[in-house]
Formats: sequence, C-alpha cells, structure tokens
Amino acid sequence: MTRAIEEAGIPTVQVMMYREMAEKARPPRVAHVRFPFGRPLGEPGNADQQRVIIEDALRVLETATEPGTVVSLPYLWRREDYALIRRHRATRER
Repeated sequence: MTRAIEEAGIPTVQVMMYREMAEKARPPRVAHVRFPFGRPLGEPGNADQQRVIIEDALRVLETATEPGTVVSLPYLWRREDYALIRRHRATRER
C-alpha cells in the first residue's frame, strides 16, 4: 500500500516491529520498534509513548534519503519514561 501511495507522490513511513520483515518487504521508509506484535505505537492509553514514536517516525520521513531505509528506534518496551523524553524535547526546541 505504501508503494502505491508513494507513486501518487505522497511520502510514507511505516512503523514496524520486525526488522527482518521490513528488510524483505522493503517499504519506502521504516521506523523499527522492538515492541510486541500489534503495538507498533506502544501501549494503549500511553499518549506520551505514542507521541514519541510518531515524532520519531516523522523524523525518519524527513531524513531518510534512500529507498528502503530502516531506522531502529532505541526504545525498549516498558523501560522508558516517555513523559521525560517529551519534556527534554520540549526544552531543546525552545
């Protein structure tokens, strides 16, 4: 689906949990997360976590220059303080 969207001139990025699948399928851009299957953006109800993943995926969309780029995000399931990450980002953006 992403290839068809890209052919229409709209850039895409996918958030995927399995790097091996991303490397085989070669979608245009991938933000790879090491999260459980079915939870590419994180835990239900964890808005800070979901926001961080979406922001990082959009950064991949902005910076990936080669087709098939896979960027592994550094987060581990339930081991990060996403509210703290967002606060740090907010202070850097000022």
